[in-house]
Amino acid sequence: MSVRSAELRMPGLGGGSLLALSCQLVSIARGNCLLEIFPKSNNGGKSDNGDNADNVLEILVDRPLMTASLGVTQDLFKNLNENIDRSGSRPINITLTLAEELAVSIAGDLRIDEKTSVTITDASFIFPLR
Repeated sequence: MSVRSAELRMPGLGGGSLLALSCQLVSIARGNCLLEIFPKSNNGGKSDNGDNADNVLEILVDRPLMTASLGVTQDLFKNLNENIDRSGSRPINITLTLAEELAVSIAGDLRIDEKTSVTITDASFIFPLR
C-alpha cells in the first residue's frame, strides 16, 4: 500500500492515540485501505485507548475499501509517528502480511463473495529518505 494521507488522532481527555492512514492498494486494482495503528500498552495487548488491537483486515464486498487495525509496540508507534512527519515527497509504502491468501486475478481484481476478515501477521514500513 502507498500512504496518501496520515493523521494523528487523540480522542478525548482520557489519553490514547492512533495513526489513521489512508492508503492506496498497490497489488489490488482500484482498492483503498483505511489503516489505524494503535500503540499497545503493557496490559496484555490492549491498546492505550482501551480497544483490542486485534491486527485484522476487514474487506467489504460492495465497495473497493478495506479497513485494518494494527496494534504495535509503543516504541514502534513513536518511531512511525516521527518518521511519517519527516517523510518527503515520495509516498510511504506499507506491506501487510496476511494469515490467508486472497484470490486476486491477473488484472488485480479481488474476488470475494462476502465480507471477509483476515488476520494480519506482520507489517513492514518503507520510508523514502530522498
